[in-house]
Amino acid sequence: MKRFSAHVLVSALVLTACPDGGKDTESTGDASTGGASTSTGGGSSGTTAPTTDPPTSTTTPTTNEPTTDPTTATTTDPTATDPTTETMGSTTDPTTATEGSSSTGGGLGVCGDGVIDDGEACDDSNIETEISMTKMPPLMYEATACIDDCSLVLALCGNGTVDAGEACDDGNKDSYDDCTTSCAVNDQGYHAPCKRMCNKNCDTDVSSGTFTGCDNVEVPPGAAGVCYVSTKFALAPRHFAEGECSVTAQTCSGGILCPPNIGDYDTLTTCPAGTTLIDRTTMAAGITVKTKTCQLVCETDADCRWNSFDAVWSGSGQFRCQTTADSNNVKICADAQN
Repeated sequence: MKRFSAHVLVSALVLTACPDGGKDTESTGDASTGGASTSTGGGSSGTTAPTTDPPTSTTTPTTNEPTTDPTTATTTDPTATDPTTETMGSTTDPTTATEGSSSTGGGLGVCGDGVIDDGEACDDSNIETEISMTKMPPLMYEATACIDDCSLVLALCGNGTVDAGEACDDGNKDSYDDCTTSCAVNDQGYHAPCKRMCNKNCDTDVSSGTFTGCDNVEVPPGAAGVCYVSTKFALAPRHFAEGECSVTAQTCSGGILCPPNIGDYDTLTTCPAGTTLIDRTTMAAGITVKTKTCQLVCETDADCRWNSFDAVWSGSGQFRCQTTADSNNVKICADAQN
């Protein structure tokens, strides 16, 4: 393994896209991390070409409407109604909730029963991670809002004190330092926040540009390091709050509208420990794009950057621990808005 030190303009022919909006300069924030590296891809820059994004776009996008876990609809506990649902939405599908968590039932140590039992930091009567509706950092949550496995109080993350369930808490709004705003250690590895500076081939080559924040991403044979970022580009809006470190390999066949190949698609067969290989094939108008990525494996929402702020979309990111159609029943950190 080597280390990476340092989706995509979609034509009318291809349905999936890269998260870079094609601006001359793309960044998710101030350049607060060092160790920038440059990775450039091949291919002609004279033709706008389709390419694919990380294959995590299979989950139904969420809205700000409150959702109710059907398993928690009936309870004998009068306090079991989630007090946060009047002002916050939720993206956790009760059918894909954290394995090992269970809903109401009143049993000892049951996450979602409204009772804070031993081993729980909180219990707001559901097994969903609420989404902040604030439009600028710091993101605000109801005092009772709880992460999906009852291990962390959402409102306490960012107060400068390491509370139950938090790996760190430096009390600032900067995810690019040693501690992210989701109170997880920033290891500059897979799923870590990152920034991409790009002024050429940004739409057609997701490996082009200069990346910071991904110093410890292990790049397996056949792959190229990437930093996916959010974009409001009309044909390919994408949500990658604070950026996301990953690797990819891509190949295309079928004509001159193909984006440039990235890495070696056939060679990328194994991902580093703690990640899983995602493989997607997109076909349209005679063009076939095959994309592989390595994405972070997770157990609960606390493993993902649930509290990331998306400066491009002026609101909360929605990274959640979930399975997608591409993940072969393996839970990965993905934003359901994509």
